Amino acid sequence: MVLPKTVYENLPYLYFLASGGLLALGDGWALIFSAGIFYAVACIVLVSRSAHRRLDKHKTHSIKYLFPELVYEYLPYTYVAIGIFVLMSTVNPLYQFAAFTLLVLALRNLLCRKNNRAKSPSLF
Repeated sequence: MVLPKTVYENLPYLYFLASGGLLALGDGWALIFSAGIFYAVACIVLVSRSAHRRLDKHKTHSIKYLFPELVYEYLPYTYVAIGIFVLMSTVNPLYQFAAFTLLVLALRNLLCRKNNRAKSPSLF
């Protein structure tokens, strides 16, 4: 079965919406677990698509990284999950500010990553 391109491209975002909707419905452990599953599936789909569509695959990396590549790929999504969890579970303004900072940092990382991976290979 082949999905239309508009549905296929937006499917991970529909998973994110389903996750948020489930979290908004209540506090039951089944809802939270289901929301986590939808969130994890959306993250996996986006990371795997990004890996297949990269234009900078040819570069050989001689620098040893601090994080393994798998951890690096999922780190912004982990920041978002922690930020949302803290925002939903506390009323302390300091914790909410820290959660908002995590969300902004994750958004920045994802936008920079998308921008850098979409560039054509260059000599410099």
